[in-house]
Amino acid sequence: MKKFNIFFDIEKEEKWLNSMLQEGWECNRINPLGFYTFKKNSDTEKIIRLDFQKKLNKKARENYILMHEEFGWHAINPTSINGTYYWLKPKDGHDELFSDNHSHIAKYKRLMKSIGFSAMMSLAFLIILYTSYDYPLFYDVKGAYLTPGLWDKEGTSFVFAFLFETPFALMRFLIPWLFIFMSLFYGLTYLRYRKALQQLS
Repeated sequence: MKKFNIFFDIEKEEKWLNSMLQEGWECNRINPLGFYTFKKNSDTEKIIRLDFQKKLNKKARENYILMHEEFGWHAINPTSINGTYYWLKPKDGHDELFSDNHSHIAKYKRLMKSIGFSAMMSLAFLIILYTSYDYPLFYDVKGAYLTPGLWDKEGTSFVFAFLFETPFALMRFLIPWLFIFMSLFYGLTYLRYRKALQQLS
């Protein structure tokens, strides 16, 4: 079974994957585009944990994977998905990836750095879009139609020109809103990670 999902928060993603596991669906592959592949498994006494790492070179990645495998963890994907590693193991009472407070703190710092960068990039693209057009992107759908003389056309000529331009107009209108929502979600996730970090500290 395949499912599509998009997460801005790896802890929410982890919770979702474990809920699927409890329903008898074990994730065995994750696609960078947001497609998750599940296989039916009646053994629900397993746990999935997610970790985020900065870019690791080949040797560091091998050592990282080997270290977790020694404690019984199995990497669902052999490589990370945008820095996220997915780990699976049978429940045995030692079901956390990190055994000490320092490791938890380091994880949240890595997450905050990554999500903060994503938020800044979304804002930068938003500013670029806002300054690149002469119409008010955020509230004027009609202004997103750039075909010269479109609104002066009549009859069939107008219908064909309108239908042809509509997909491009919607793209121009919706893309800025997409970056607004992305910036918002990234920002809220950053604040949540920050709060968790403060509680650990």
